[in-house]
Amino acid sequence: MIQIKKLCKAFDGKVVLNNFDLCLEAGQRYALMGASGSGKTTLLNILMGLEKPDSGELLVPDDLKISTVFQENRLLESMTAVANIRLVANVSPQRIQEVLLELGIEEDSLPQPVRTYSGGMKRRVAIARALLSDYDLLLLDEPYKGLDEETQQQVIAVVKRMTEGKTVLMVTHDPEDAKDHHLIELI
Repeated sequence: MIQIKKLCKAFDGKVVLNNFDLCLEAGQRYALMGASGSGKTTLLNILMGLEKPDSGELLVPDDLKISTVFQENRLLESMTAVANIRLVANVSPQRIQEVLLELGIEEDSLPQPVRTYSGGMKRRVAIARALLSDYDLLLLDEPYKGLDEETQQQVIAVVKRMTEGKTVLMVTHDPEDAKDHHLIELI
């Protein structure tokens, strides 16, 4: 379980999180929604330790392992998709290829460096990397942006299956993405 109590964060005097409370139960899926600038990504950054809160309490297990899909794909462009994933995931190249194929990456693209991939293909590599990492908490920051409707549904199905029993916190603007998630709204 992760507990956040009275969390506050401001940037240059603009408050983005004000006395924010949240409890994430293990094995549950949560969708964080709110207007741009409401603190969604800031909250994820605080959970990852990339930002420090101004005040409040963040109670997380000491051994919590976090995997993340950032808003940006953060791939090494000269490497293949498999090589990018192997940098962080201790799984076989065969397993990586299986997941990439499930996510709709064409087999003939696998030997190519990701710089040759479309934006949607790169997004799916970033998602596969997060899914195949060892984690207790999966953070997804607008994970399906840039995917067409058909691909998005395919990817959502894979994410849902692969995160069964895991704790997931997803930032989204799309209520459809939030289906089957506990909804948390930031104002």
